[in-house]
Amino acid sequence: MKLRLTFLLAMIFASAINSNVFAISFTDISNVKGREYIQKFVDKGYIKGYEDGTFKPNNTITRAEISQILSSFNINLKFEDVSFKDTNGWFSNAIKKATENGFLSGYTDGTFKPNNKITRFEMIKITSILVRNNNYDKVQLPYADINKISSWVLNDVNNLYASKVIDFYDNNLINGNAYITRAEAVTMLSKALEVNNWDMGKVTQNVKTNKTNPLPIPTALPKGVIGYLTVQGTNIENFPVKDALGNEQMLDVMKTAVGHFAETPIYNGNVALSAHNRDYKIDFRELKNVEVGDIVTYRTNLGTRTYKITIKTEIVETDWSYLENTVDNRITMITCIEDKPTKRLLVQATQI
Repeated sequence: MKLRLTFLLAMIFASAINSNVFAISFTDISNVKGREYIQKFVDKGYIKGYEDGTFKPNNTITRAEISQILSSFNINLKFEDVSFKDTNGWFSNAIKKATENGFLSGYTDGTFKPNNKITRFEMIKITSILVRNNNYDKVQLPYADINKISSWVLNDVNNLYASKVIDFYDNNLINGNAYITRAEAVTMLSKALEVNNWDMGKVTQNVKTNKTNPLPIPTALPKGVIGYLTVQGTNIENFPVKDALGNEQMLDVMKTAVGHFAETPIYNGNVALSAHNRDYKIDFRELKNVEVGDIVTYRTNLGTRTYKITIKTEIVETDWSYLENTVDNRITMITCIEDKPTKRLLVQATQI
């Protein structure tokens, strides 16, 4: 029975030694999103389907199964040499190679848990090792549940989104803790390899870069603080930023922090902030001294961005157009103007 199981699993996940394999067409992927990437992945010899001609795209995938796929890539690095207490079986060599190449790691108790299912976040973390996009910190993630993206995988999400490896999900929700399907896992890997023109030399270099110089992991902030603001040439240095919904809450928040207009984005797009112009330890009294071209830094648990001031002007107090979202990433700062009760100072900076 064990021999039969080994043979079956090998048929499902074994890869060809070279790319000159016979193209396989599955009977159950014609209506599957990403089917062209699945077919390309199969044609390259990185995975096979089941003996009945199906791919079973909606099935989940385990750590052992994803290790088998990753081990089929022609990547021969050795970041670590580990052994696990629970990897005796058809997947033993695959897990060894996948961990040596840095794609997966074990648990503190010395196990690998080969039968655990892979979540979408975990798959994003794995796939992100294959690509490196220098604009990862400049993208605007479209997901409605962006605030639920864990810090350990946030920049990997940014990296894959910037590389056009992950697209919009159903209902615009990334649902990162959901188990990933075979179709989505293979599509993700296929698109990552396509970014590299299926050149394993380029992929190997990306893996080296991502393991020796990994994407930074944003740090957690104190409760209630959504970010820290610094404006070049002023006393505004690491000023805490807190959310404020409505005028009454904004006035309360501005007693101890820079207020963030809750109806505007907290990181991607146009982040609108406000503070008093005097009388408080945390205020915008020196904002009037900035010049176009000065640098603004905004550090959040979603990452840190640098902006350059592009606009400094007066607006009327009833002008709320500055709250509108933008395609690019901006910081918009508002404060009162002394002796001009109907006017406001508007300073806006655009990401560089």
